[in-house]
Amino acid sequence: MTAKPPLTRRQAVATLKRYGIEGRDVYLIDIIPLIEMIWADGKVQEGEIAVLKDFLQKHVARINAMAGYPLLDMAQAQRFAASFLKRRPDAALLHALRELVAPVRLAAADERLRENVKESLLAACLDIAASSVTVYPYGLHERFDTQEKRCFFEILDEFENYQPPPGD
Repeated sequence: MTAKPPLTRRQAVATLKRYGIEGRDVYLIDIIPLIEMIWADGKVQEGEIAVLKDFLQKHVARINAMAGYPLLDMAQAQRFAASFLKRRPDAALLHALRELVAPVRLAAADERLRENVKESLLAACLDIAASSVTVYPYGLHERFDTQEKRCFFEILDEFENYQPPPGD
């Protein structure tokens, strides 16, 4: 069985549009893995939201600096995030959207930029997992919920194994 070829950025953006994510919101899909981490244990917790908000502030500032003008604003970013936090999204939807993050955000020709984006996302995922424990006291290996661990390793695997298609 052969692996399916990686999506190009253009294909991924077209797929996002079919999910209703288009225009400037495409620059906000970085938070999809963070949303997955938030929901991994089945609860949206205050500490997780604080990490997400901090990430969003930095992300909006980075995107605007790269664009050279205010492309995104916090109100827009918070609305986008809230659409995934009101009630738990379908796991298959989050997985499908996460598969589009790498082709959109990690397809840059600049390897340093790709690494910075990946490291930022993975660090935020860990911060979310560490921010709130659902059961106290917790054991030596129970700081992160088992589902959070599984979710994190899926995200890590996806980003570590992503190879941009040639010429993308």
